[in-house]
Amino acid sequence: MFDCCFLLFAVIFGTIFVYLKDLFTPPRIKEKPEIQKKDYKKDTVYLYQYKRLKNCPNLSPFCMKIEVLCRIYNIPHEIVECTTMRSRNGLLPFIELNGQHYSDSDLTEMRLKSHFKIPTLPDELETQSVALSKMTFFHLFHIIYRYKTSEHKFYETIYQLLDMPPTLSILILPFVKASVGKRFYARNVGAIGDFEWSELDEFLHKDLEVIQNTMRGKFLFGDKLTAADATVFSLLATVYYPFHTHISDVLEKDFPKILEYVERVRKEVYPNDFTL
Repeated sequence: MFDCCFLLFAVIFGTIFVYLKDLFTPPRIKEKPEIQKKDYKKDTVYLYQYKRLKNCPNLSPFCMKIEVLCRIYNIPHEIVECTTMRSRNGLLPFIELNGQHYSDSDLTEMRLKSHFKIPTLPDELETQSVALSKMTFFHLFHIIYRYKTSEHKFYETIYQLLDMPPTLSILILPFVKASVGKRFYARNVGAIGDFEWSELDEFLHKDLEVIQNTMRGKFLFGDKLTAADATVFSLLATVYYPFHTHISDVLEKDFPKILEYVERVRKEVYPNDFTL
């Protein structure tokens, strides 16, 4: 009897101790991972990202955004394809520049602009550029990903990128779709709310109208590509080119002007990297 009471007390006390320890321990930023490229070239960006696709350079708009930035501003860079390495925050892409690790595509963009002295747009246009980029990746992204992750082809593509055995796909894919799809759905709902498809379609059209009404020339802010083009193009390209979705229908039917814009950017930035 004494042993049982002592064991119960120990379990309760241990649980309370762990809870209180977690409660009063301030959150800490994870340490940066070890630099992979030891013999790096000065002022060369090493971009760690997912493997390439045949019909689109990347399935991730965040990875493609950084690569597009490097291309349009002629920043020396090397692509490092990886399946297991991740940034400090557990995601891709991340870059290494002069022996320093940088994660998060927004932070990386700021570091690249600062380090390589990329010029900004005139004040009013720069404000619009930043606002458009934020809308694209903090609202439109989640709408598009609801459509993208509802397609079976999305999970087939991820399966192929992970170099999984093709013969096992019929067994593994349903579990991947169920578990990963549920996680994507929860993240999406947490970001913008839970909406019916018809409601999402309304949001989609409104966001695309903002992009269309912003255009001031060949590209978003004139006849030269800017960071905003890298953001908008990357999101739309990674949902339009890899496989057919509802977004494809909307662009082709209701926003041909945007689709023409996407094609112009593709030809300018990736003349030889797509297989259509």
